[in-house]
Amino acid sequence: MNKVLYVILLMGLSLSLASCDKDLWKLEVDSKGSYKPTDGDPISTTLENSGEFTEWIKVLNYTETYSILNAMFDGSNKGHKYTVFAPTDEALFQFYRQKGVNGIEALGKEYATALVKTMTYDGDSLKLTEVFSSDVASAAYANEAGEYLYITVNTEGEGFLMSSASDNAALVLSRNYIKCSNGFVYTAEGVLNPLVETVYDRVAESSSSIMLEALKATGYDKQLATIADTTYVLGARKVTRRYYTLLNVTDDAFAQNGISSLADLKNALAANTSDASVGQDSLLKQYVQYHLFETNYTVADLSAMVGSDSIRIWETAAPNQILMIHRHLIGATEVLLADGTTGLDTLYCISFNDDNDTYQKQDIPYYGIETLTSSQLSLLRTLENVTVLLTDDSDIIAKNGYVHNLSDWMPVYEPKQSTVVWDLADYAEVRNALGDIYQPSAAVTSETKSDLSRLSCYTVEQGPDGSGNNSYTSLCYVTCKANLKNCLNFDRVVFNVGYQGSVTMKTPTLVKGKYQVKISMAYLTEQSFIRTSNGCKGGMMRLTVDGENQILTAPYTTITKSLAGVYETVLYDELEFSETASHEFKFVILDPAASTNSKFSLQFDAITFTPIE
Repeated sequence: MNKVLYVILLMGLSLSLASCDKDLWKLEVDSKGSYKPTDGDPISTTLENSGEFTEWIKVLNYTETYSILNAMFDGSNKGHKYTVFAPTDEALFQFYRQKGVNGIEALGKEYATALVKTMTYDGDSLKLTEVFSSDVASAAYANEAGEYLYITVNTEGEGFLMSSASDNAALVLSRNYIKCSNGFVYTAEGVLNPLVETVYDRVAESSSSIMLEALKATGYDKQLATIADTTYVLGARKVTRRYYTLLNVTDDAFAQNGISSLADLKNALAANTSDASVGQDSLLKQYVQYHLFETNYTVADLSAMVGSDSIRIWETAAPNQILMIHRHLIGATEVLLADGTTGLDTLYCISFNDDNDTYQKQDIPYYGIETLTSSQLSLLRTLENVTVLLTDDSDIIAKNGYVHNLSDWMPVYEPKQSTVVWDLADYAEVRNALGDIYQPSAAVTSETKSDLSRLSCYTVEQGPDGSGNNSYTSLCYVTCKANLKNCLNFDRVVFNVGYQGSVTMKTPTLVKGKYQVKISMAYLTEQSFIRTSNGCKGGMMRLTVDGENQILTAPYTTITKSLAGVYETVLYDELEFSETASHEFKFVILDPAASTNSKFSLQFDAITFTPIE
């Protein structure tokens, strides 16, 4: 929108719920230094001396965070600072009344600690009076809980307004800050509810009793209530975050299809399948998995198309079952812009699998994707005769993902062929392992490299002579700078396995049929000897699909330009799959330079499957 700048730290607008298990927050000593009390007036002491934050001091003492906000990190000669949005006594008492409690102890220590983290930003001087100007109307900062705080100028009064994606309320912040020896304090005339609910909690608190029973019957209630898994490898503790996206079916949506109980759902699933040998319990499990992604997607993520395409295939948690998402351009409507003027905003509706004529046609709201705010959704009208299964009651954020409510019960079905773009790093395991650095929202100024070779979604075998390139691990995830800005999701996967080394991976589920198959490559000038086959075999490799369809290919030799960038070439003019399934691609490097040349690497972005009629 005009004159709106979102100041996002490290990420774009899509929320990334980072791990809260921080050494700094826990005051633990690490290899970089340790905490020590500060001289002067640190944050907690300042709050206590002011007399305005008596109840907030009780919260800090109860959660044992008083000393944290009174400390400074002593490492590399750098002071560690916080910005605290401290609620007044009246703000906290009002918060207790809303919760139906008399004090913080009634909410429990875990919840209270989450509250402190929600109201704390781990960063140096946050001078809002300097952030905002005529060209900057909104800013966002990640709090200690890993959720973004959105701050805007209070146009109806003094100071600023602060909100979060998980709380519809907007609290007022003072315009002036209190400078402390280890950070800053803003007075908050309200409290933001901490994000503690899981995806399972979000379903449990909605009108979705049938889906809740289905989750319990299939064991997915426990998975959707899990925030992280802790494992120990050789005594070392490893915490892996879990993220989910659930396409939830409310009781109302089930009722529209004559389903009023779990038994009714099982019977409907049995009636909908052509394979009478499959039991109802198996069908129910598949149905739940079909509505689940094992990563976190917003509506904007799900509706993001590739190029000019208006259809996108998404892989669900159900084996060999996929969803086809249609993005229909409806037109434009006049909306109120941030600067008070009006303008046209693009409207889309998002539908699932609407090429299936067995679905009941419904009248449901448009869903606006491009820059629409919640207040602007009221301008949306009714679309007739299109089955749209994603309603505007979506982007319900949870600690471990998102819930999107559907307008229909959406049984499992096989869609038609459509173009599938396979990002070679697009696996839930990769997303969960890399966290915030995964799929940056824009080209980066400094590349980040991460080892993928130990993840189970890849099978990596190093060649007998190893690799000659020490700049990358054998299979390396790398974010992209501006010279490779055309890489999908601003990332790439580097194959560095040496001569006769191999990488094997599974494709997304593909609808049966014939496809043309292309690969896109990130090309750097240091790879010019590969492009020109100068002292090497041009990056020759053997590619097989499901152990068959063998070809020898050297895709870098098809690049005709010497400029760094992203280039595409055909691997298979025609490749046919007889069933809807995922398929195994195996790359074997057959260029001896892979083990002898320190600049040799094959850097792949994505593989595109285009249907052939």
